[in-house]
Amino acid sequence: MEGLFSLLLLLLLSLLAVFFHLVRILFNSPVDFSLDWNLFLSWIPLIIAFLADNLTKRFGHIPVVLGILSIAWLAFFPNAPYMITDLAHLTVDYQRDLTWHDIIMLFSYAEVSLFNGLVSLYWIHRSWRRVFERKAANTLLLVSLPLAGFGVYLGRVRRMNSWDIIHEPQAIINSVFESLLDRTAWVLSMEIGMLLGILYLVLWGVIRFRIRHSKKNTESGNQ
Repeated sequence: MEGLFSLLLLLLLSLLAVFFHLVRILFNSPVDFSLDWNLFLSWIPLIIAFLADNLTKRFGHIPVVLGILSIAWLAFFPNAPYMITDLAHLTVDYQRDLTWHDIIMLFSYAEVSLFNGLVSLYWIHRSWRRVFERKAANTLLLVSLPLAGFGVYLGRVRRMNSWDIIHEPQAIINSVFESLLDRTAWVLSMEIGMLLGILYLVLWGVIRFRIRHSKKNTESGNQ
């Protein structure tokens, strides 16, 4: 199935991050599995988008199935950029070796989670483009970016979880309405949305250039 190689590379990056965490534990530090849990959560939208991409490629026009997968993907997508905010836990002491280790460790977790999110965004966007009109697919893409930032706000500031949509839907609704007047919610939503948008544009450009370059080489070889 297409995308398995990408999943393998992201798995290796995840294992590297976990390795840095294991090294941290060897320093007789308290074990905190929240990093590993958050990393696991960043894999959920990636797997959902992987399924959506392969299903739409194999079966074509399946708007209902894709719609359900897209809602599930959007519910968990904020877990990917969420780990950027874990950098706030960093305690800086330039004379302490663990400071530098923690910088590398936290960055590793944030990096692979962000990669998971961007690759999942590419796969789900490609699925939308197969099933829906291009304008609708691009609109869904643009809307999902600030929504991801808003999801990060709900998780970090409001301490909500993705599964609260099912477990505590009323609490989610109340938090959403209360957040409409919160400047932090708007700032975090827009800035994370902009960050994801710029990074995704770079990813899209690199992939499209690679595809076009491969096609030109193939055409030149056939002539």
